[in-house]
Amino acid sequence: MIEVDTRKFMAEGYLILRQVIPPEMLQPLRQSAEKALYRRWPQGISADTFQPMIHGLERYIDADTANLVEFCLHENTLGVSSELLAMPHAANTEMMMMCSPVSDRGPAAWHRDIHPFDTAPLQGYLDDIAENGPRYVQWNIPLYDDDVLWVVPGSHLRLNTEEEQRQLNQDPRVPLPAAVQTHLEAGDGVVYITPILHWGSNYSVRMRRTLHGGYCNFTAY
Repeated sequence: MIEVDTRKFMAEGYLILRQVIPPEMLQPLRQSAEKALYRRWPQGISADTFQPMIHGLERYIDADTANLVEFCLHENTLGVSSELLAMPHAANTEMMMMCSPVSDRGPAAWHRDIHPFDTAPLQGYLDDIAENGPRYVQWNIPLYDDDVLWVVPGSHLRLNTEEEQRQLNQDPRVPLPAAVQTHLEAGDGVVYITPILHWGSNYSVRMRRTLHGGYCNFTAY
C-alpha cells in the first residue's frame, strides 16, 4: 500500500499520490473505461454536455470490465482511504468517471462539495472535521494526464476569507489566491476532503478518463 501522511492530509485537506494505479494495471483499466463509456453513451457523448460524467459506473460493469471494481477495492484506494479515515471498515460508496467533452467548454466555478439537504451548516461541518476527522474522502485518479483540478490548501477547515469571497463574487472561474493546481500523470491520484475549495479549471477535448468516487464508513450514517 502507498504510504500516506495523515497529518498533512488533515492540515491541507488533500494529498497527491503517485502511481496509485500500478503500471501494469493502467492499460487494462483504460480499455475497460472505453467499454463503460460506450455502454453509457452508445451514440457518443452529447455535444451540449459541459462535463461528461458517468454516474453509477458500477451499472456498466460486467466480467470484461470487472477490473474497474477490483481497482476500487485495491490497497492503494480502499486501503489508503481506510487509513486516512482511521476507519478499518471503510468501503467504496460511489463510482464515477469524468470524461472529456466533444468541444472545449472552459472552466467551471469554484465550489465546495456541500449539499443543503444532507450536510450540516458549513461551520458545524468544518468543526466536526477538525475535531473528529473526515467522514468521507473523495478521489480523482486519471487514466491519462490530468491537470484540471485546483484546490485551496487548508480551506476544508475554514470559511472563505474576505479576499476569496470578493474574488468569487467578481469571477468564480479564475484561480483563487493560494490555489494549487494538481498536475497528475496517468495513474496518479489526488484524494481530498470534500468541503475543500476546489475548481474544475478547463473542460477541454483533451482526452480525459478520470476515475472519481469516494469512501466512507457506513456506520457514519
